[in-house]
Amino acid sequence: MRRCPFFWCLPLAFCGLLLCQVVSDQLDPEEPQGQRPYEMVWANRKEPRPPTVTFSNLTGWKVTVTGGAVATLSVSRGENVWDRLVGKLTYRGNGDPNTQHLIRIEPPEPVPISDESDCVDMWVYGNRWDWENPPDTPPVFLYLEIVDRRGQKQRVLVHHVYWKTWWLCHRRIPAGSGRKWTALEVEGGWQKDDRTLYFDSITFYREPLPPLSFPARPKRNLTLFPGQSAGLNTGKGRLPFPTREETILPVNLEQSFRCSAEKRNGLVVFTYEGMETKNRLEYRIDPADLKAGVEVGWGKRTLGRLLIDGLVRGADGSQPSSPQRHWLRDGVLTVQFGQGARYLFRLWQKSLVVDVQWQQDASGSRPEGVEVSFGWIRFDGKPRTVYIPFITYGASNPVVLMVQDALPNGPVFVSQWLDWYRSNGSEPYAFSNGEITELGVRINGGVRYHPKTDGKRNDIYERFFITVSTEFEEVLPVIPNPKGLNAEKAVDRLWQESWGPADYQQEMKRSRLLRAYGIERLIQCNHEITWRDGGESFTLRLRAAPGKGGDQALIEYLKHQKSLGWYAGLYTNYTDFAPVNEHWNPDFVQRTSDGNWRHAWARCWALKPAAAVVFDFLLAPQIKKKFHPDSTNVSGYTDVHTAVPPWVYCDYDARVPGAGTFAQTFYCYGELLRNDSKVYGGPIFSEGTFQWLYAGLCDGNYALTYNGRPIAREPLLPVFFLREIHTKECDIGMAWTDWFLQGIPDWQKDIDQALDRFLLHTIAYGTLGWLIEERFGMERVVRSYYLLQRLQARYGLQPPESIRYWNGNRLVSVSQALYADLPTTRRQMLITYKNGLKVWINDYPVSPGEKPPPESLWTVKVRGREWVIPPAGWLAEMDGFFTYSALIDDRKVDYLEDLKGWKDQPPLLFADGRGQETDFGTLRTVGGVALRRLSKDRLEVMDALGKGQFGLKNPFGMKGKPVRCLAFSADDRFLGEIPIDERDGFISPKPVSGALRYVVHYR
Repeated sequence: MRRCPFFWCLPLAFCGLLLCQVVSDQLDPEEPQGQRPYEMVWANRKEPRPPTVTFSNLTGWKVTVTGGAVATLSVSRGENVWDRLVGKLTYRGNGDPNTQHLIRIEPPEPVPISDESDCVDMWVYGNRWDWENPPDTPPVFLYLEIVDRRGQKQRVLVHHVYWKTWWLCHRRIPAGSGRKWTALEVEGGWQKDDRTLYFDSITFYREPLPPLSFPARPKRNLTLFPGQSAGLNTGKGRLPFPTREETILPVNLEQSFRCSAEKRNGLVVFTYEGMETKNRLEYRIDPADLKAGVEVGWGKRTLGRLLIDGLVRGADGSQPSSPQRHWLRDGVLTVQFGQGARYLFRLWQKSLVVDVQWQQDASGSRPEGVEVSFGWIRFDGKPRTVYIPFITYGASNPVVLMVQDALPNGPVFVSQWLDWYRSNGSEPYAFSNGEITELGVRINGGVRYHPKTDGKRNDIYERFFITVSTEFEEVLPVIPNPKGLNAEKAVDRLWQESWGPADYQQEMKRSRLLRAYGIERLIQCNHEITWRDGGESFTLRLRAAPGKGGDQALIEYLKHQKSLGWYAGLYTNYTDFAPVNEHWNPDFVQRTSDGNWRHAWARCWALKPAAAVVFDFLLAPQIKKKFHPDSTNVSGYTDVHTAVPPWVYCDYDARVPGAGTFAQTFYCYGELLRNDSKVYGGPIFSEGTFQWLYAGLCDGNYALTYNGRPIAREPLLPVFFLREIHTKECDIGMAWTDWFLQGIPDWQKDIDQALDRFLLHTIAYGTLGWLIEERFGMERVVRSYYLLQRLQARYGLQPPESIRYWNGNRLVSVSQALYADLPTTRRQMLITYKNGLKVWINDYPVSPGEKPPPESLWTVKVRGREWVIPPAGWLAEMDGFFTYSALIDDRKVDYLEDLKGWKDQPPLLFADGRGQETDFGTLRTVGGVALRRLSKDRLEVMDALGKGQFGLKNPFGMKGKPVRCLAFSADDRFLGEIPIDERDGFISPKPVSGALRYVVHYR
């Protein structure tokens, strides 16, 4: 053992005094031998190059600390990555998070870095998962100190530690000659208890960048701009999306109209004339002064201007100068600038369609184009921005402008949408909720072009749609994707995530209990834990976690889950790429614009979209063949792809066709999702947030948005979702309970109201039910299943016929509702579907524990009587089907009758008195009871309370009298024949301990 003498060192200006700590080059004889990551063993991985520095011999090394840190560096065999000893850093702080803790590890002598080296690799074994955010293990940051030949120090941040396994850190380093590595610095770690990190090696090298070749993908199903690269999409066949050349062009509710273009007083005027409404909309453009924007007229009124100071900007901030010429031909205005810049304007329905082209100048006499901007809007009237749930850029949101008093009889709506199917850009941008300033209004930002790794930007090719209308629906984008291949198979099934499982046996036992309650129509997908035992990789896997029993255990588990009548599926994703994975190749990692690798989920780098689609086509068929040998009831969860915007996972690697364009990521991921549905043959789901881009390319997503805007607190405005997402795929819940409930302040004060709002939003947005978890009690689990399963079967994928809001006196249109702010203040709406289903929704805002005011109760007349729907209540009906969560005797109760049944499912009744005996007509009950008609003389009863507190009065019109009643337990044990009592015309079985299910025979 070598101990550094303790002495006071020279003070450092930024963190106080340095103190030497312990360095040990002796092994701990009691420390167990660590094993290499088994995936690296499977692949027989060899170290790609000799390391510059290892930590297997610490003779002469020095550790100093500041800020109250304590540290020991020793050689260790406790963790192993390349079959050699590693450095073990044990450290702690003084418990004060405000102290600047720093540990400095120095080699015996500065280590020369070769002049050609441009990056560094470090193998580090971490000690925390960021998503857990353990308060007892605060993150630490790893820095490398590099000194150049002039003695100038550069501090390179390698990473902050957010993993608990071996991970390969990678970073570009500053260029130069005569450089030396002088220290590794560990910053942070102020906790009082010891924590440990392991270091294997540091390697400085010049990154080899060989040419890359990826298979050509099918062609994009549209006509690109002349000269625009198709990226990877130059292969055989065509993708099934987009489904039309007009891509996202908004709908036009008026069927008879005329569009024209003419020159008038030096302007080019595009005119929309409605034959039915007599509306006249004009867009007036001065081709000689495009910076002034586009003037908008409605009838005889001038509303204002759009696109002020918008369109292309160069790298030097400049915009195209005066146009060389312009012409109007076949309804298209072309404005030509010098050296390749061109704008085209045309009118489709009420939308002004703008094409922008800016090609690079080979001579270098003009700057690269870096941005296309939507500019400013200035309209006469009071502006308000309307956030559209589920249309988001993540941190920002393109919104709709509502000018409240633009016209005498109501508002005007304005939208600006980028055509992401045609974009050649790197990253669209917007604002949190638009911007309303003295300069005007901005409701969408534009799109930026960033350099690729070769320093060059792509040529600009963009199309965007600007729409002005008095109808809100007419300013929303259409999503021109096909319907999910297997979405129809999901409409009548609820969803459950196993969140693992960590233990197959425990999960199977739990699942059998759920099935005993009649929960048959369920999709259960499993998360990444099925593939891993600890912190190893969880993607690009064909072999299941060894510690859980490996492949055979997983096969048997899936077989068991499907035997319950459920769809079951495995977790995959083709975005997260761990360096311990057997398929590891650094050339498959995405590059950011500066040439660095892009990091992803903890201990992972982001897999190139070009490689992702290749791996999916390779591995998905093998996963199905191996783990679903019967090919029945197969589902799947393809995580992440729709949760990260394609511009955030835009690969800037200039070696790959389509580099620097987010559209290339979009097309790769869209093809990949569609392929999973095709291969697995069952409904495939992804994570959601950007499903508005991908709608229908898989079969569903979690109905969530990672944008900091909880849906429970947003205006109840499902218009876009119902029209464009719901008709193409089956999204899941709102998404899961905890995600929704966190948007309700103090939801624990009234759990039933909070969960009812969760179910209500599920119904309002037309999504699949998320099966409420058992921790809320089995009565609520059962309620969520039976109230949703037959209802969602009828609204799933169905196009809405009308969406109207109740203003207290009458039903009004969406546009009128927005003008009166009804989606925020009353939140009461009627949705009718083209199949005849009508759904009344009441989400009147009432705080948990607050008594609902009288105006919050919505009385509707249905089936010859009045029903009172309270806040967090609903009612739905169509021929042979009726359900409500409404008031009876001033108490909220639940009821559903499906007298015709659904496909092969028998007729069903469900009722729940929520703790008090309630007469529902043919059924009287205290708790949740589900009745299924098995035949003309047999009835099955599921009693969620298990107390026999229910009575039957010839439900489903059963003929004759009940003569036998057989009781069964939750594990389907026969408990015997049970006597039948009669009271007030209702027959009830005599309560039997442990009885969950009864079969009643009539004669």
